[in-house]
Amino acid sequence: MATFNSRIRGFVFTTLLFLITMPVHSQINKNLNSKLQAAIASVHSAKSARARHDTAEQLLILTSKSHPATVTDSTVADLIGLLDEPDDSVRAFVAGALGNLHAKAAIPKLLALLPTVDCLEGTLTSARPIRSALERMGVKPPPAPSYDDCHKPK
Repeated sequence: MATFNSRIRGFVFTTLLFLITMPVHSQINKNLNSKLQAAIASVHSAKSARARHDTAEQLLILTSKSHPATVTDSTVADLIGLLDEPDDSVRAFVAGALGNLHAKAAIPKLLALLPTVDCLEGTLTSARPIRSALERMGVKPPPAPSYDDCHKPK
């Protein structure tokens, strides 16, 4: 009987712990959203590539330990909009941030970007962060194109 009672107490404790912590994860974090919105605005208004790069990196840092449900749909939409930035380092950090948030709304845009960024020259492009973000969202990215595919005469 004592074992049964301890199991019941363990079950009740686990259930209460879950119920207490669940609302914390499902509530919007106004402070986080405010910081993300400020960083998004800074990326748009930055005068130099370095400033855009540094601010975009902050997006990745801010979302690194964030629960996806604490970020508003509006903030996610604004992050997705940053994927239109011509600076590939910005796209890389934004893809990472979207992956951290498991922002499935970004999947079509990320998939559309892959053919272009896969063929960018250089060792550090947004292709790898985009692939990683897609995988975190449960999407298997298409295989990377070959060198010949990227350098076909037009």
